[in-house]
Amino acid sequence: MRYIIIGGSAAGVSAIEAIRSLDRSSPIELFTDEETPLYSRVLLTYFIAGVISKDELHFRPLEFFKENNVTPHLGEMVQAVSPDSKSIQTEDGKNHTFDKLLIATGSSPKTLDIPGVDKEGVYGLRNMGHAQKIISRSGKTDTVTILGGGLIGLRDGYALAARGLKVKMIVKSNRVLSQMLDEESSAMVQERLQEHGIGIKTGRDAVEILGKGSVEGIALDNGEKIDCQMVIVGKGVDPNIGLVSTTPIEVREGIVADEHMRTSAPDIYVAGDVAETFDISRGKMAINAIWPCAFEQGRIAGLNMAGQEAKYVGSFRMNSLDIYGLPAGSMGITRPDGDGFQQVTRRGKYTYRKLVLKDGRIVGAILVGEIQKAGFLSTLLRKKVNVSDYVPFLMSDRLNVADLLPLMRQNAEKFTEIEYRELFASTSQ
Repeated sequence: MRYIIIGGSAAGVSAIEAIRSLDRSSPIELFTDEETPLYSRVLLTYFIAGVISKDELHFRPLEFFKENNVTPHLGEMVQAVSPDSKSIQTEDGKNHTFDKLLIATGSSPKTLDIPGVDKEGVYGLRNMGHAQKIISRSGKTDTVTILGGGLIGLRDGYALAARGLKVKMIVKSNRVLSQMLDEESSAMVQERLQEHGIGIKTGRDAVEILGKGSVEGIALDNGEKIDCQMVIVGKGVDPNIGLVSTTPIEVREGIVADEHMRTSAPDIYVAGDVAETFDISRGKMAINAIWPCAFEQGRIAGLNMAGQEAKYVGSFRMNSLDIYGLPAGSMGITRPDGDGFQQVTRRGKYTYRKLVLKDGRIVGAILVGEIQKAGFLSTLLRKKVNVSDYVPFLMSDRLNVADLLPLMRQNAEKFTEIEYRELFASTSQ
């Protein structure tokens, strides 16, 4: 068996480990357009902030490829995939054949289509190269403007403020984290940011990046101008689907995967931020571009590529961050649109909890300040447990094991023995 993996991040590495758990000898080749291998993208903002070193970014040792008998092609971009000939073509024009192929090409920062976007000092943050350019530029920068108030934008702003830069955020929507939080929880996060000196303008957008060859400021849609020497575009990501755009492989928002992480083409699999899979909370196909999903999808793909049938049950959105000591997290549907949803909230001075339910089952949640029970709530969501009679307990200041024991016993068949023990333990923390 000849395996080829395109992409060297979470999904690709997890697939290698799964393949090698079943097949120790067949050749595996990994292609990635990055020169730096085996680092965690989700830690890049901590690297920029100076909290961790470059070496601490690695989530697997540099000997990983050798230990797993993998031939890495670092800095080598794949330009085409041919399902018919079962081959890929790299930028040097060479063809490489495969028996099983995994596409784990991830995603790229959304770009802007405004004048001046090509000036020196305008960056997205998605890989090591971006991070190193931002760090280099920050030494010549007093003020940075972040375009976008989502999770990426907030983490970028937090990291650059830690480096001593003055940070201004321009948010097109009426609040920060509009895709992750509701209005009340978003206001708590925004207040904490502003308390620590991060300027935020909502309901505004950039129309031009000013300067000659390098960034000197931005112009907003209301005519206002803001002086800055660096601009970070943090408006989300797009899946890297271009590799299959001219093939018969089915693509919607991302490359469509079945429950075995197979694409519509024989022997070609997909995993990670580029994969469109079943969303448990929404009950339909979607992309959930988060690190844990990429790892699990890569593992399922790798097992199936090596001949063991494994099923991916699906995922749901789950994000978290900590802003100056205020933790916030959300999962599933946080802003329900349509009939049949129930929303229950509880607000404290520095805490907020919201459950979104449908047909008695949790389909979404928001937690601010106290997020210790996020794992417990996510398990109930994932297992589709009916919690109709237990909402008051789930919303209480302290989740009590005795109060929830009947619920756990009633649904014991939904869990493995290990999951049941972990669920029980999590209510005691």
